Amino acid sequence: MKKFLKVSMVAFASAILTVACDTKPSLQKYYVDSKENNAFISVDLPANIIELKDENVSEEVKNTLKTIKKVNFLALQINDSNQELFAAEKEKVAEILKNPSYKELMRMNTGNGNVTVNYLGEEDAIDEVIIFGSDNKRGFALVRVLGENMNPSEILSLAQEIKLDGNSQQLKQLGGLLGGIK
Repeated sequence: MKKFLKVSMVAFASAILTVACDTKPSLQKYYVDSKENNAFISVDLPANIIELKDENVSEEVKNTLKTIKKVNFLALQINDSNQELFAAEKEKVAEILKNPSYKELMRMNTGNGNVTVNYLGEEDAIDEVIIFGSDNKRGFALVRVLGENMNPSEILSLAQEIKLDGNSQQLKQLGGLLGGIK
């Protein structure tokens, strides 16, 4: 019995260490690491730059807007000198999104590239929506919409009702950065 208890404790400790030392890359770590790389365009947008086009929308849409906390934008534009970097970074993101924690909502083929929409959380209580678009001629963009208990169908309804605060300094910065992407 003592031997069984010892073996059980060792197995339990090993399982805990394996989980605690999980070295799989995360999207959060990828964002942090990529922000430090000058090859990337990175902007964090607070939810307060998102406004409704019309105040006469349903309470459901207004409540959905309140579930969004922040939007992170990360992009890598292709140029003649970074083809290998683009391929490597695109593969890193694709590998991260293969993690079963990221559930796929949608996938589209755009001809030169692809767009995928994934999420973290439960179907009716999403904490993060991830949009990953890549184009073999222009580069890729990774957008994270961070929130709390977001509902995918409500987010889609909200998307039709929002406008961005054009006077926001963050939005002007993003517009300036995107102006260089052709």
